[in-house]
Amino acid sequence: MNLFTECAVGFASSVVLMSLIEHQCHQTAMHKKHPLSKYIKVLEKVFKHHAVLHHSEYKAVFADVPLPKGEDRGIRLNFVEGFFEALPFSLLLALVSVPTAIIFEGVVACHHLIWNNIHLNMHRPVKRFFNEWPAYKYLTRHHYLHHVHPDKNFNVVFPLGDFVFGTVCKPTAAEIADMQRQGMYSGSPAQTEQSQGEVRVLEGARK
Repeated sequence: MNLFTECAVGFASSVVLMSLIEHQCHQTAMHKKHPLSKYIKVLEKVFKHHAVLHHSEYKAVFADVPLPKGEDRGIRLNFVEGFFEALPFSLLLALVSVPTAIIFEGVVACHHLIWNNIHLNMHRPVKRFFNEWPAYKYLTRHHYLHHVHPDKNFNVVFPLGDFVFGTVCKPTAAEIADMQRQGMYSGSPAQTEQSQGEVRVLEGARK
């Protein structure tokens, strides 16, 4: 296998692996209180910030006014933490392919960069260059349904894992109508100003 092919295969494999890791971390660490959380504070912090604070804040209101700078840490990922968390996987990949191990760390960094931009914009929308991209609108719908059904649609950036683990949520007619109202389909501009009214998730959303 030449270097180009090795890198191409390594990139594709890294994206798939990152999607599976994103899914499992979101489903477990972020949504389930780990038995060791009382001893490992970071586990308790991750669960509290996401399952308790994030989901309670964006349960009735999916999209709200933009956050002031510095107040968005609760829905952002840390690049340094991501590097070290990915290191065990990179070391294992290096046993098979050093280029793939390096590429994987790059994919993790790209994942965090995309997450920090789109996840924040989904909940605190402002005018961004990607707002009308079909891929972004798809991911917004995918994540909207996660907030309506917290046991579904765990992927935020790379939605392959939800298909692999069978956690894809099929929207109801009412949910589709609500997503259309909120501008989550191509051709319907997203709401970006508070003056457009507070955007609320369906009244029948799970409690």
